[in-house]
Amino acid sequence: MVDLKNPIYIKIFGLQIAEIRRSVSDTVIDTYLLHIPFISIRIKDRRKINVNFTLLQKAIDWYKDRAINKSKEAIKQKFREGKPVKIMLETSRPGMWNFDYLYPLLKQDKRFDVSVLIMPEKAYGQETMKKYMQEVAKELTEKNIPFICGYDVKTDTFIKPAKVINPDIVFFTDFAYFHFYKNFAINRFRDKITFLNDYGYSVMLDQYTCNFELNNEVDIYFRPTFRHLEMAQLYMYKTHGDNVSVVGSPKLDVRFDENYKIIDVWKKQNKPKKRIIWAPHHSDGHPKNTYQYNAFYVLSDFMLKLAEEYKDKVQFAFRPHPILRPKLNLRWGEERTDEYYKKWEDLENGQISEGSFCDLFLTSDAMIMDSCSFLAEYTAFDKPLLHTISPTSRVRLNEFGVDIYDCIYKADVDLEQSIRRFIDDVVLGGNDYLKEERTRVIKKYFNKLNGKTASENIYQEIVDYLAEQPQKQGL
Repeated sequence: MVDLKNPIYIKIFGLQIAEIRRSVSDTVIDTYLLHIPFISIRIKDRRKINVNFTLLQKAIDWYKDRAINKSKEAIKQKFREGKPVKIMLETSRPGMWNFDYLYPLLKQDKRFDVSVLIMPEKAYGQETMKKYMQEVAKELTEKNIPFICGYDVKTDTFIKPAKVINPDIVFFTDFAYFHFYKNFAINRFRDKITFLNDYGYSVMLDQYTCNFELNNEVDIYFRPTFRHLEMAQLYMYKTHGDNVSVVGSPKLDVRFDENYKIIDVWKKQNKPKKRIIWAPHHSDGHPKNTYQYNAFYVLSDFMLKLAEEYKDKVQFAFRPHPILRPKLNLRWGEERTDEYYKKWEDLENGQISEGSFCDLFLTSDAMIMDSCSFLAEYTAFDKPLLHTISPTSRVRLNEFGVDIYDCIYKADVDLEQSIRRFIDDVVLGGNDYLKEERTRVIKKYFNKLNGKTASENIYQEIVDYLAEQPQKQGL
């Protein structure tokens, strides 16, 4: 029998959330959880209390979601009223800037107050972070784009963009949690509207690359193809792709710009030569269940030798993944790494190319590589590509990557001979026998969507999302 004379009530903001009654035995107290918007319990009676913490956590989550949705709706309402909303475009490493064509679209719309944040890169140490910030700052300065640095070198402090910029909208280009210092992670912007556009094409193991927390938490996740939407529906643990919008790749919008003035970024030569990009990845020592592209370590000396061998016919651009150099600093030491990079810079028919890839791609003839995103991005420029595999490489392609792989050239067991054959037959000889298959893939994946560029699609999606009227919801 239960004693009903002295119940204990728990109230938050005047709202009763629980009723606790003592039993006759005075050893068990029954707890009835009612409506719990937030919790801060004070109980004078010190007897044991049986609380259903699962329901309690659900109630707390419900209240948080309600507060977050209310904040996001206020941002939309501000936009609908014609008041400018602050949108922060985020980038952190060389080659990650995706907004050459989206930035001006937003800037010319008075409903947006646009800022650019160079986010400090966490994953590879402070020296690499500082180097990346300098390189990205140089790139943006050359494009006449003002920016805010997320790290102050002079004071050795990280800014708090949620306070310093106080954006209404945050547009991410990276998603993996290990790249983010805490001030820049998505949990600092829960009450803001958030978007994500991957800095490159996902061609590897989409069940990992699209399924980080950030991918699932953003309001809209912009992806390049319908194949990527299908993979998101399969692999995203929370949204199952419901927050995905297919728009194309803004990095490739230059292909549709008839007014783009191509810059010849190659060294001057005494006569015309074929131009080949060598783009090695850095991924040695990756977990065995993931991809590993480490052909650089077996090709580093050979490629320099090859450049000398073909100096009268071919010029080479060494286009390393940005992370390769810090990896080599650890593996080789800085002195040897600097010497190696200098050898490429000093070659009469060689050079190092970093930063934006558009002009390099547009003015090249072919690529030798084992990179990831370039597998798709270079294919989109309709030029032959050879993929190199070392004895310890692991190719782990997703469904989209498999489609792309069908239209590129692959090296066989004799890696060096495969590269020579590719140069002699395909590049110099003009026997590009995979061109027809490549054309099919380009038509399938790399044309405009909705008759618009990716940046135009993203811009319209943002406007439509902000302008939509709120739906009536029950209490």
